[in-house]
Amino acid sequence: MREAMRMILTLLVVTTLAGAALAGVNEVTAPLIAAMEAKALQEGLAEVLPGAASFAEVPAGELAGAGGPVQAAWRGLDAAGQLVGVVVQAAPGGYGGPIVLLVGVEPGGTVHRLKVLSAAGETPGLGSKATEPAFLEQFLGLRPPIALVKNQPPAGNEIQAVTGATISSRAVLDGVNAALDAARQLLTGR
Repeated sequence: MREAMRMILTLLVVTTLAGAALAGVNEVTAPLIAAMEAKALQEGLAEVLPGAASFAEVPAGELAGAGGPVQAAWRGLDAAGQLVGVVVQAAPGGYGGPIVLLVGVEPGGTVHRLKVLSAAGETPGLGSKATEPAFLEQFLGLRPPIALVKNQPPAGNEIQAVTGATISSRAVLDGVNAALDAARQLLTGR
């Protein structure tokens, strides 16, 4: 009995120390991680809407009707303060988790550029192909609604799914369509 109590106390001390060490590491690294994420976001905004000199975050109330995978949006302004487009962040559910992407939308409502910020859960070499430039470039210049086709060449407002990664392809498509709908609301007021 005494031996068992000593083992329990030893285990308690070791786990408490390990937990405290992990909490300490988290406390030190959390601000660094947040700063890196903020920097990546700013670089992403500039990449998907390069004509903007600054970005004004859209209040959450203006996105209330967007719903779905839409998380946030920014109005891109040129040096004179004129609107050059909108950037919408969406996080549709992919095969292995959310695919966080930024969609740059021109004032006319077409896709200017796309950037994937995170797709850690996608299968390397398969689902991850839905986050590569060759797939994302299909969206450029398209308007909603964009459709997904398999086993045939895309026409008009269609994109070709990645072979073997239909779930990931559909997730990116859903995110882009939701982002375009949110951008339309912000650009036209309806």
